[in-house]
Amino acid sequence: MTARKLKGSASGIFAFKFADMENAMIIKNTSLLDAMNNGVKARRQKFAVIVIDEQGNQKPNNIEALTSTLAKAAHLNIPVYLVEIDAETRNKKLNPIVIQNDANPSVKTLKDLRVKGATVVKKPHISMFNAKASLDMKSEIQKNNIDSVVIMGTKTNQCVKVNAVGGYVDRLNKEYYEGLNKLCHVHTCDAILRDVSPATWKNEKNVFFYEKFA
Repeated sequence: MTARKLKGSASGIFAFKFADMENAMIIKNTSLLDAMNNGVKARRQKFAVIVIDEQGNQKPNNIEALTSTLAKAAHLNIPVYLVEIDAETRNKKLNPIVIQNDANPSVKTLKDLRVKGATVVKKPHISMFNAKASLDMKSEIQKNNIDSVVIMGTKTNQCVKVNAVGGYVDRLNKEYYEGLNKLCHVHTCDAILRDVSPATWKNEKNVFFYEKFA
């Protein structure tokens, strides 16, 4: 993994050459929001933001970081996917929902995160790569040439981890799903994750974990 300083960039802000897809990195010299900005504007990376299971009515303590990430995505025209657990998907095929101005009662994501134009993806359990999900996320990422995903949500070492780097979703360790890191780079930081303990998957391949948020 190599880093080079961008011409005209502020002191200490670095852009990374992601030549080696097998590397992971804990990044100290730039923030997650700067990486999104530099990735889109300077390196022409194709980003997406994926929000995992931020459902309900109670605002989390990190709501400001979550909404700031979505605001950055809107500024950079980065697509947003709101991934939700919905038991209905176990029994019938649901279609993805695109957030418009009007409220949709079937959307479970926190109201503050329901940004216009975001795609709501329903899944039956932990993994969004479950065949019963309302959108084939693997095909969606490949079709749109997405090479970098900012992942945020709850819980860091359960639902977010499985979707980011893969894992088992049953107690007997028989049902395994691969994660986003098999398809693209995964970017995140503590400020946009929620759990009782820090992420255990910071050093997984294709994961870029930022010590600074902004």
